[in-house]
Amino acid sequence: MEIFGLIIVILLLLILAATFSALLRDGGGHTPPVSSHHEWSALDLPSSSYSLRIF
Repeated sequence: MEIFGLIIVILLLLILAATFSALLRDGGGHTPPVSSHHEWSALDLPSSSYSLRIF
């Protein structure tokens, strides 16, 4: 029974190491900042909220 517990612990450690390695190689921390070149506009949005239109 102890051998199965040891195998499970080793598998969990391998899974954690693989997950950590994949997260480091992902490059998610090296994304460029988002830059907007167009001015923001509301286009055709209503000037009053939808909840006030019901009454």
